[in-house]
Amino acid sequence: MNHSLIYFDGVCVLCNNSIRFLLKRDHQKRFKLGFIQNQTTDKDIDSIVLVHKGKSHYYSTAIIKSLILLGGVYTFAVLLYLIPKQVRDYLYKYLARNRYKWFGKHKSCPIPPKDWDDRMI
Repeated sequence: MNHSLIYFDGVCVLCNNSIRFLLKRDHQKRFKLGFIQNQTTDKDIDSIVLVHKGKSHYYSTAIIKSLILLGGVYTFAVLLYLIPKQVRDYLYKYLARNRYKWFGKHKSCPIPPKDWDDRMI
């Protein structure tokens, strides 16, 4: 099975809760996870990257595509593409800039739960 990779901000409380949301609903185990803090890149990454079929998706597109990949009722997230990308990404980046202030920050990346062992890269 081809897995999609999600790199997320491991110290962000909102990001961790969002990943828990995805994994709880990912019954097909489509997603593998990694912490952005462990990645070296030339792109300024702010909180999530989805790598699906070799292509990297950032910001709001990464979230929408992740929901669509869950299948079922989450495929309706495709409707979010009706919102212009500039608007979606502006809102995403605003939330990302304020995520620690609004939702909190761990001192370090938390140890993933045991049931995530097969999901971590």
